[in-house]
Amino acid sequence: MITSAHHPLARRVADVLRTPPADQRTIVVDDLENIAQAVACGIRPDAVYVADTLDDVVLPPGASRATPVHRISARASTALFGVDKRARVFALAPRPAPATLEDLLHRDGDVVVLDGVRLAGNIGAITRSACALGAAGVVLLDSALASTMDRRLIRASRGLVFAVPVVLSAREDLAAFVRRHGITVVGLGAGASAPLRAIGAVRERVAIVVGSERAGLSAGVGSLAARTYAIPMDPRVESFNVSVATAIALYERRCGNRR
Repeated sequence: MITSAHHPLARRVADVLRTPPADQRTIVVDDLENIAQAVACGIRPDAVYVADTLDDVVLPPGASRATPVHRISARASTALFGVDKRARVFALAPRPAPATLEDLLHRDGDVVVLDGVRLAGNIGAITRSACALGAAGVVLLDSALASTMDRRLIRASRGLVFAVPVVLSAREDLAAFVRRHGITVVGLGAGASAPLRAIGAVRERVAIVVGSERAGLSAGVGSLAARTYAIPMDPRVESFNVSVATAIALYERRCGNRR
């Protein structure tokens, strides 16, 4: 039982939390669902921590029987995470190697590019949609994230950052990548004349670029787009949430290519 943040096992967690995300070799994975997703994708937890108020917790299939499970008190957990950020179950696990743009070439499906989207909740929701609707991966431009293994993003994606490549990239690197591999870039924009349903008629693989709800596509990335599409909507509504718009685009791509 870990009853204090000064316990050696708690200090290890504190060390991980203090390490800048870009430098972390060990990550925190909250909640059994996310731990199960990580394990399913080949991540092996070093240790699992369980709130002392919970009954026995069954580790997900695939987790090593040798993985130690530690009980931790609410007081110790609060000292580590704070009241709002503590989880009743969490694991420490080795950080997987960062995904690269080249990794996207080894997977089927379109590429989702988020241009200036910074909220972890939106990025996580889009990652879930990308996985559910068969995208090859997600590229983040100007996301303000130092690592895609950010604890907030792991939680927001429900662990699916382990299942689909999420790549941090500079805009110039993305531009060189799509040109080098002949990937057609299409964008979403409120002012576009073509309706989004037309995106399903594009037969080649595409990179779907979506900007932030407030700023839209940046000039540099927008100039890469061969076509731009808009989602018809009631004029009383200014815009869709970026995660909703991206999910609609991916759905149109998936269904349009089967018509």
